[in-house]
Amino acid sequence: MSVLLTLLDFGCASQRLEVREPPARPFDAVIVPGCPSARDGTLTRCQARRAMWATILWERGYAHHFITSGSAVHSPFVEAEAIAAAMSAFGVPADRIYLEPEALHTDENIYNGLQLAQLQGWHQLGVASDRGQALGACQMLEDWHRQCGSFSMDYTLVEQRLQAAHTAGIDLARIRAPMAATFMPLAQRERERARAAGRSGRPPSFVLYPLMFFRRKLGRQPWRPFAPAAPVVMTWATRIQHLSPPPAP
Repeated sequence: MSVLLTLLDFGCASQRLEVREPPARPFDAVIVPGCPSARDGTLTRCQARRAMWATILWERGYAHHFITSGSAVHSPFVEAEAIAAAMSAFGVPADRIYLEPEALHTDENIYNGLQLAQLQGWHQLGVASDRGQALGACQMLEDWHRQCGSFSMDYTLVEQRLQAAHTAGIDLARIRAPMAATFMPLAQRERERARAAGRSGRPPSFVLYPLMFFRRKLGRQPWRPFAPAAPVVMTWATRIQHLSPPPAP
């Protein structure tokens, strides 16, 4: 029964949240959740697709800013930076891409992205990703923000554009995120941050996300994800400057 209710809710959400037509005005910001880099730091297909989909939304004028979100979760490379690097290579201005480098899971991608958006005074927010994640993430965002637009990926168009980028000389194998200063396995990192916050550990996503659904249906207080106390506002343009070697004397 719980699975059926979740599926019904997902179907209703798709009608309400998916952005199917050009918006009346550009969204203030669109959150792009991360996915893992390859072990050597090169882009995975998942990252390339999400970066290209965000680039298409930028070209269409659907959003003023983007927030790429994701920490060094499964490899020592920050997911937010990998996707930002790819978006920049595809033509999105680096000063329009904001980094959220702390999230370990989808709920944190969205919650942390929201905290950053609020610091900037942005109100109309969306999520760009694979359809299932974009819709589920938008439902989460509504728990804390009461508004979201889901930009579900057009896979055919994205693959066409990635092929065109390759033909135009953009080598995806040369796009990579810098290595994180420190890297800790996910389970250990989750234990450390729960201890530091004085909270119980985060339940596994397959447990947490249905619980979030039922809390929503019962009118309970929404889940509060683990999040940094004070988000740091940084664009990919600023991050690139920090990465650049100092000029020769």
